[in-house]
Amino acid sequence: MTEPDRYSFRRYLDAKRSVDWRARNPRVADAFRRALERADEPVELCEIGAGTGAMVDAVLEWTGNTEVRYTAIDADSALVEAATDSIADRVTDRGNGSVGSAGAAGSDGSVRVDRDGAAFEVEFRTGDALAHLSDAEESYDAVVAQAFLDLTDVQSALEAVATGLRPGGIAYFPITFDGVTAFLPPVDPGLDDRVERRFHRRMDTTEKVGGETGDSEAGRHLLTAIPATGGRVVAAGGSDWVVRPSDGGYEADEAYFLHHIVDTVDSALEADGALDDERRRAWATTRHEQIAAADLVYLAHQLDVLGRWPPAE
Repeated sequence: MTEPDRYSFRRYLDAKRSVDWRARNPRVADAFRRALERADEPVELCEIGAGTGAMVDAVLEWTGNTEVRYTAIDADSALVEAATDSIADRVTDRGNGSVGSAGAAGSDGSVRVDRDGAAFEVEFRTGDALAHLSDAEESYDAVVAQAFLDLTDVQSALEAVATGLRPGGIAYFPITFDGVTAFLPPVDPGLDDRVERRFHRRMDTTEKVGGETGDSEAGRHLLTAIPATGGRVVAAGGSDWVVRPSDGGYEADEAYFLHHIVDTVDSALEADGALDDERRRAWATTRHEQIAAADLVYLAHQLDVLGRWPPAE
C-alpha cells in the first residue's frame, strides 16, 4: 500500500483494532473480566474516549453472562455517530437487540443487545468524559480508558475517575503508552533516536483541549498515581504494539495504520521545528516507502493496568 493522499482518524481507529486486540495483556484482561463477573448486576460502566467502539465490542464479548449498562463517551461527535452506527449494524445483523433513536446533545443513541437474559445496553454520548466523571451526578462500577491517558495529565484524570466510581469500583486502562517508539530497519541510528526523543518531547509539551499536556510515560506513571489517588493496582502488564510484515504484507488494514503513525510523527516533528526539514521529510519518505514494500517493523511499548478505588479490604 502506497502512502495515502489524505488521512482519516476514523479509519486509523478502525485499522488499529487488530493491533490492539493482539497487544492487550491477557492476564490483566482476565482480571478485569473476573471483577465484572463478581460485581452486582447490572454493571454500570463508563468508557472515556470511546472512539469508534472497539472496547464496546470487547466488553460485549467478555460479559456474555453479565447484565451491563455501558455509557460510551467521546468528545468527537463524528466518532460517536460512527460507533453508534457500527454497533447498531451488528445488532441488526444478529437479530437479538434493538436500537434507540438519536437524542439531544449528550445522548446520541442507544443500543440494546439481548443475550439470554443478560442484557447489554450501550448509550453513546458526545462530551468531556472526565468532566462527566468529576461532576459525580452519575457513578459507576467500572471505568475503561483505552489508549487515552497519554493524551492528558494522568494524576488529574485519575482524580476524575476516582470521583466517578462507586466504593470498590474498578478502572481498566489498556494500551497506555509508556515511552518507547521504534521503527525498523534503521534509516540513520542517530536520526532515528532523535526522532523518537523529539516526538515524545512533543507529546509531553503540547497542550490539548482543557490546557492539559500529554504524558509519553503514562503507563509507568499509572503505577504510582493510582495509589496516590486512593486506589490499589490490581493487575499490570505489558501490551506492546508489534506490527510486522508477514508473507509480503500486513494483517488487515495495518499498512494504513503504519502510514498514519509515520504521518503523525512527521507532523509532530514539523510543528516541533527542532529537526532540519529536509532530513525530517527524507526520514518520513523512507518510512512510507518501507511500508509500501512491506519492510517496516513498528514497535510501541505500552502497559495495561487495572485499579480499584478504594482498595478492597
